[in-house]
Amino acid sequence: MTPAWKITVALLLAVTTARALTIVGYDAATNDRFASGYPLSPVENVSASFLGSGYDLSGVGWNPANTSQSFAMISDEFFVYSTHYSPGSQISFYSAAQGSVVTYGVDATTYHFTYNGEISDFAIGRLSSALNPADGIAAYEILDLSTIESYLGLPVLLYGHGANGPRLGANVIDAYADYNFPNGGTTSDSYGIGYSYVSGQNGESKFESGDSGSPTFVPWNGRLALLGTHSVIGTLGDVEYSIDNFIPIYLDQMTTQGIEFAVVPEPSRFVLLLTGACALLRRRHRARRE
Repeated sequence: MTPAWKITVALLLAVTTARALTIVGYDAATNDRFASGYPLSPVENVSASFLGSGYDLSGVGWNPANTSQSFAMISDEFFVYSTHYSPGSQISFYSAAQGSVVTYGVDATTYHFTYNGEISDFAIGRLSSALNPADGIAAYEILDLSTIESYLGLPVLLYGHGANGPRLGANVIDAYADYNFPNGGTTSDSYGIGYSYVSGQNGESKFESGDSGSPTFVPWNGRLALLGTHSVIGTLGDVEYSIDNFIPIYLDQMTTQGIEFAVVPEPSRFVLLLTGACALLRRRHRARRE
């Protein structure tokens, strides 16, 4: 097996900022969140084939000044994003309860979290006023399992943008690693969970330019549990990977900073035994192009 430090170097040399979501065999009815009208008067995609059918996506909003940029709520005030792609002054949401777009201001206060003693690529923002319950905007629980290995093999829904507005793609968790982004230097400052991309596999998806900060969800007992925010893309050998900031390792820091959030299953709060800048990476076996 390739030593961990070589895997880290291979990843870091290939990393670029994650920016439209690429989906093999893209189909509007299957992948687009809205059928039309985004961003001013979006019409929900009600196709039975839509990957998000039956799930509440109302808690994923967008920057009205940069409509490819998306954020997920974790409470009625706090939302998650990636440090290197800061929010603007407002976030808009589609409120089915109101039948229209509702827009909230963003407070200037931001919350940052450390890994290996450095500022990581995971961050949290706060709305200037709490969500109005009448708008029916969701907040997502964070998936907090007992070990890092428990996440491997889980199916995920990757949220990103496309030509006609936000879209959802599918993949499977098959990697985890620490990496050096966004601060430069030689110390790994972020911890991520990743998804390899097979271009010949129908339905497979990966991040592209503009997707940073958008959420990844795991379908969990009939609802969406939040896993991460899009951070970087890179390659290990000839395999492409999309890497998310892995939110569960920051839960203790979030508590210390007074961030409101909930987890599923309730409760578990595991402790990852991470050693310095040494990367850990596991990959599930899957068919790949030769």
